[in-house]
Amino acid sequence: MLVVEDLHAGYPNVPVVAGANLSVGAGEIVALFGHNGAGKSTLMKGLFGVLGRCPGRVTFDERPVAGFSTRAMTRLGMTLVPQERGVFPSLTVKENLQMGFWSSGVGRATAKAEYDKRLARALGYLPLLEQRWNDKVGNLSGGQQQMVSIGRALLAGPSLLLLDEPSTGLAPNLVDDIMALIGQLREEEGMSVLLVEQNVGQALAVSDRVYLMKGGQIIHEATPAELAESQNLWALF
Repeated sequence: MLVVEDLHAGYPNVPVVAGANLSVGAGEIVALFGHNGAGKSTLMKGLFGVLGRCPGRVTFDERPVAGFSTRAMTRLGMTLVPQERGVFPSLTVKENLQMGFWSSGVGRATAKAEYDKRLARALGYLPLLEQRWNDKVGNLSGGQQQMVSIGRALLAGPSLLLLDEPSTGLAPNLVDDIMALIGQLREEEGMSVLLVEQNVGQALAVSDRVYLMKGGQIIHEATPAELAESQNLWALF
């Protein structure tokens, strides 16, 4: 589904990611761990096109996409839920979700039917959104805004979902809900997920594979079982 090779990413005069390599298979949940400043968020932004063209190779669904815009990535089926949530606070829940749908570039002829189908599916996973349908998102709690951000991503119809620390600032029960949702999306939708998460225990429970990142580089790949059993690797990390 996704192959990233020798990716370099950063900001003007500030290199952050130095030759990262990773992959995500179809229907696979892959976690990316690292301390603050390791380059995880920059890596996600770099491969999704937020930072413009970054040196390296990115292949999505067997298509070279390095340098593609975020709009093009979204229309191909890749969607990013950023760490900052990225909601539109002055718009309602309904309007935020509509923005996600229209970003996917569905043609006018099929737009109504496709919107209804995606909306019903998203609200099935996130029923709270229907309860707050006409509320301004800026008036919602942090956890509710995170649900809006995920719901908006689902309205874009992704086959690969990039989640950048979705549990940040959330109560433990909401973290449980989000991790359960990630598992549901894989099991029921066949969705692939690349997950950056500081809550290591929760992420290990839903992931198929794990990458460790340090100093802008991927330093190790393992299964959750291998990582949990290896004290030496945890010390390196």
